Amino acid sequence: MPVRILKAVLRITFVVFVSLVLLTSKGGLHLSHVEELAKAHLYSLVQWEFENFLDKWTYRTGLLLPGGSIDDQANVDVVLEYFQLRERERELEQAVQEARDSLQVDEGGFSDALEAELAQVETARGKIRDRVEEVVEGEIDSIVTDERLGVGGLIRALGIHFPPVDFRLEPSPRLLVVSPRDHIEMSDGILLTPDITVEEMEVLEERVLRERDQSALVEGIGGVATYPAVVSPDFSLRGTLITAAHEWLHHYLFFQSLGQTYGRDSIMTSLNETLATIFGREVGELAYRKFEVDQAATAIPQQVEPPLLVKDEFDFRLEMHTTRLMVEELLEQGEIEEAEQYMEERRQFLANNGYYIRKLNQAYFAFHGTYADSPASISPIYNQLSALRAASPSLGDFVKAVAAVSSYDEFLELLD
Repeated sequence: MPVRILKAVLRITFVVFVSLVLLTSKGGLHLSHVEELAKAHLYSLVQWEFENFLDKWTYRTGLLLPGGSIDDQANVDVVLEYFQLRERERELEQAVQEARDSLQVDEGGFSDALEAELAQVETARGKIRDRVEEVVEGEIDSIVTDERLGVGGLIRALGIHFPPVDFRLEPSPRLLVVSPRDHIEMSDGILLTPDITVEEMEVLEERVLRERDQSALVEGIGGVATYPAVVSPDFSLRGTLITAAHEWLHHYLFFQSLGQTYGRDSIMTSLNETLATIFGREVGELAYRKFEVDQAATAIPQQVEPPLLVKDEFDFRLEMHTTRLMVEELLEQGEIEEAEQYMEERRQFLANNGYYIRKLNQAYFAFHGTYADSPASISPIYNQLSALRAASPSLGDFVKAVAAVSSYDEFLELLD
């Protein structure tokens, strides 16, 4: 059997194993009694796994056949084409919506022509999605190889990474976040279908508040570490690379001590998510360089105007941090309603300064505060991880060191 086919067969075998393990052992985002309130909008992980696993590996099997592979330049071209089509798709979606909202008579079938072009663009993008995913996965995989992350020994010698980099460009589910009202803590996280409307979100949030006396918020998320991972198709190329790398690290951490602490408490969850954020950004930027040169060569030079000097520029991070601290103080004093009124006043203040947040409540801070680099966080974890990364000889050494800890005290010892 040719080595190329042997590697592919072994890789598929490992992916089947990882898919089954992650599907049956998923515990980061769990369901609870609140599921009953949200049952009309629940997102099916089982359905996702079976549908997308089969689709992706049918395509990959085709690559084993003669003529199935593509060269490097074709890889670059197809990826750039995909994201150019996505930009055109956004433009057409906006134009179609404006045409539908217009009270003017549609002369010459203008809106019909727009919708026809939109359908053509969506079809063209769908035809190359599998190839784009494969190329992006390959770029991330090559960086993982260089950083020597994953299982070693014979598996690595055969060029196989465990777990393999695997994701799907699909609309990402929404997340129903639940927190107690008297303190900030993500007590529940339930995946919802991506097509839930704003009106339906607000009805559900109100039901949780009224029937469970808990703070609730439905938020969008860029990706989910299912297997294959879900990555939103709305990102740019750079954003896609960063998110796909972020979600792969969760796959890797699943088999490490740190990953097995996910959900134990807010500190360990934040350590997991913030490590994945740092890793995703660094790997995503490294992978982006392959495509950046080609884009720079074809881009039309534009004259750049010097930035205007703005006095007293609004500092969103500072204002959000100030808000979080005050909310914590009010909740510690047992002033729940006062804290909620204060958050609504601050939400309006932020909106008046150009930063619109649909709902600012305990659940908002519970979710966004999980990412320690977020303005909504008051955790020192991001600065601690950044300092450790700066002191590490390589990204791989940094990740392996943090992945080995099983408690925050062990992490602090690692810092020392």
